[in-house]
Amino acid sequence: MNLSGRVIRVDHTRLVCGGSWMQLEKFLTANRFLKGRIFILTDQNTRQYCLPVLLSHLQALKSAVILEISAGENSKTLQHASSLWQQLSDGQADRKTLLINLGGGVVTDLGGFIAAGYMRGIPYINIPTSLMGQVDAAIGGKTAINLQGIKNQIGFFYSPQAVFVFTEFLHSLSPEHLKSGFSEILKTALVGDPSFYRGITRLSILQWQQLHPTDKKWKEIIQKTMVIKNRMVRNDFLEKNQRKILNFGHTFGHAFETLSYQHREIPLLHGEAVARGMIAASFLSSIKTGLKEADRDMIINYIMEGFSIRKPGIEDFSLLRELMLHDKKNMDGRIRFTLLKQPGSAIINVPCAEEDVFQAYQLYMNRLS
Repeated sequence: MNLSGRVIRVDHTRLVCGGSWMQLEKFLTANRFLKGRIFILTDQNTRQYCLPVLLSHLQALKSAVILEISAGENSKTLQHASSLWQQLSDGQADRKTLLINLGGGVVTDLGGFIAAGYMRGIPYINIPTSLMGQVDAAIGGKTAINLQGIKNQIGFFYSPQAVFVFTEFLHSLSPEHLKSGFSEILKTALVGDPSFYRGITRLSILQWQQLHPTDKKWKEIIQKTMVIKNRMVRNDFLEKNQRKILNFGHTFGHAFETLSYQHREIPLLHGEAVARGMIAASFLSSIKTGLKEADRDMIINYIMEGFSIRKPGIEDFSLLRELMLHDKKNMDGRIRFTLLKQPGSAIINVPCAEEDVFQAYQLYMNRLS
């Protein structure tokens, strides 16, 4: 499926992967954004490495106001949001002002939240510069900040006017960030398309990591992931039903991620935490939804070969359980998971007793021995 430069629509959002800078300029011109006030949100890394690329291609954006945050999940707070709202107000932003989010998942999560809240909503577009952003965070209209260290507890469903994906930005990523984004590609394949899953696993994670960012294989799997995700978003924008299948690995994963920020280890990248979450969720799937051991082990072995994972302690379970109890998918005080029946087929809202979750956690720990 060749979607290079093709426009995909989800509600009113225009999605372009592998297009040209001219397409972006035409979009800005057609929507009269270049006649108004434009703000560009970056973090300190994308301001240094990505903003010059954007400005070199679109001279009209050189008069835009640049907003900068610190790189990393710690910027997704109400305090940072309040500061950015004040900067928009001081810069005389109005309801026709365009906000361009140039960065990875943190920038697009926070930037979308800012746009949704300012004056009850201003237009914004995402130009994701990380693989994580290109295949997941920047698309789908989910915006969020964290609350007291708990991931994405406050947010809006608020769609960008457009998402423009330029794979050349993958040049700026470290191997760790490339792997982090790849975990979301793997997750999307596991819940949405068994042939896509079989296709991407013909190469190991290390082999994908070693491919040059301009290799057409990268563009192909990014485009395919976008198509799968947007099919689910189009059918269930507010995540009432089937969009929840995209949360496979995330109930455990968000807990692993939050725990890494709150406690002793080096903070995990989101995709690193999701990779761990998919291992634990695969064990839970074999307990609750009949995932065959052969399929389970194939998934786990593939992830384990690509990620270096520290063995957690048994004492971490109570902390993880408390964090999972805050998951947005829970109902009636019970933790509910998205689990696999088989590769390409997921089941949402699976209620799991604490003993089942603990058994999966024990299997997870034993696998890391």
